[in-house]
Amino acid sequence: MSVLITGGTGFVGHYLIERLEKPVVTSRNRQRALNKLGDSVADVIEWAPKSEALNLDPAMDCRAVVNLMGDSIAEGRWTAAKKKSIRDSRVLGTKKLVEAVSKLDRKPDVFVSASAVGYYGDPGDVVVTESHQMGEGYLPEVCKQWEDASDEIAALGVRVVKLRIGIVLGSDGGALEKMVPLFKWGLGGKLGSGRQWFPWIHVEDLAGMIDWAIQTPSASGVYNATAPNPVTNGQFTAALAKSVGRWAILPAPKFGLRIALGEFANSLFFSQRVIPQRALEQGYQFQFPDLDAALDDAI
Repeated sequence: MSVLITGGTGFVGHYLIERLEKPVVTSRNRQRALNKLGDSVADVIEWAPKSEALNLDPAMDCRAVVNLMGDSIAEGRWTAAKKKSIRDSRVLGTKKLVEAVSKLDRKPDVFVSASAVGYYGDPGDVVVTESHQMGEGYLPEVCKQWEDASDEIAALGVRVVKLRIGIVLGSDGGALEKMVPLFKWGLGGKLGSGRQWFPWIHVEDLAGMIDWAIQTPSASGVYNATAPNPVTNGQFTAALAKSVGRWAILPAPKFGLRIALGEFANSLFFSQRVIPQRALEQGYQFQFPDLDAALDDAI
């Protein structure tokens, strides 16, 4: 099956490409992407999603689209300009992607788009399945608009799958890239009380869920892309400290993180007890359902 991937040069894209047969990817810098990806892809289409339209050959054979693009929410303070960039990279970028794909002579069978557990805001200790209500605030609003932009292609008969992704764990990027050095230096610690729930997923399972969504005709709508066994932030901190052989005794106070990170710090204290109910019910088999095994593999 021929697949078009946006955001394919990123952390998750690398693992997904390994599962697919030479997909086509988009990148802001075609030559740099080709140097990085080599012969694992069929081609790279240069595209700056926030500033230009995506031009695709109408005769392009594209049976599936995977939309992974979006500015990092963890890089830099959330100024007004940063928040606009986060939103535009997801919402406007997805709208342009949908517009380009809708002009293909043969429409894809499926459109798989990233979203995030940020959709739920801060629901506390309740168990959160895909039917849980939308939260309040900036992140839930961005996620809602992001998902709505993906839904626009459904009118053309394309199957749409939206993955609300948790904290992605892996050995060469994602959340652990910044966490592990701090923990190895003995500077890691729980956030505040540590009682808030921490929705996580191993990058191999996220890539696996995307591949599963492409290959499973009955998969449609929203899916929580999180491991089936969420943990609290305190439990995650203890497990990560154990995996690197260090103590984690320095809790990070919210006021300190707020000074350092600005508005983004608030999202670090969200409590999200998210479970992937729909994926489990429809037969997806997690490779890393438990945190200890996931950390052992990643570290």
